Amino acid sequence: MAELPEHERRKDQGERDLQIAALTQIVGTLAQNLRRVEGQVNWVAKIVAEARDEQDSAEPAAWLWFNPPAATEDEPQTDQDPRLTVKNFVTWYNNTFVGIDGGRAKPIPACWRQHPGLAMEVATLAYSWRSANMGSSASAREAQYWLHQWRPGFAERLTRDWVHADCLDDGHRDEGAPPREDRFTVVERHAATVKDDRH
Repeated sequence: MAELPEHERRKDQGERDLQIAALTQIVGTLAQNLRRVEGQVNWVAKIVAEARDEQDSAEPAAWLWFNPPAATEDEPQTDQDPRLTVKNFVTWYNNTFVGIDGGRAKPIPACWRQHPGLAMEVATLAYSWRSANMGSSASAREAQYWLHQWRPGFAERLTRDWVHADCLDDGHRDEGAPPREDRFTVVERHAATVKDDRH
């Protein structure tokens, strides 16, 4: 195969360079447009998320038969922490889910915070209940699952794993993992120490 003369090769190279430059400009313009669209999508997503947060102001689901326990999440502007949500849930649970004498559905004892495993389980029980029954993400299926699986499992572990019978009779017996401070109390104590050190 014969080689092209020098002036033909330069001409082909020049055309190729022009085509590459044109394609580079097109790709650059497309990338710029894509960044602009991505910015607009992010802006819309932020507005939708904010609207959902405002709309999701912890409205109880239609199937919720009793008023739900008050929670920190009911008022997002509050300075309360999740301990209020869990504490109120414990009271609500004890007014709602205590069963017959001899049954497994016992009240959560007043000393629940002094049993670390129980405190962890009570907190997740409270928030799983809220997730299933409150706000726009509430689901009758999840609410029924909570009643059918989470609550009975918790009731069984409460008396089997977490507390002594004395705790269920309004006494308290230190058994199992030793009591410890929750993370909110640790932060408060640390903040108070730092404040005292500054004065």
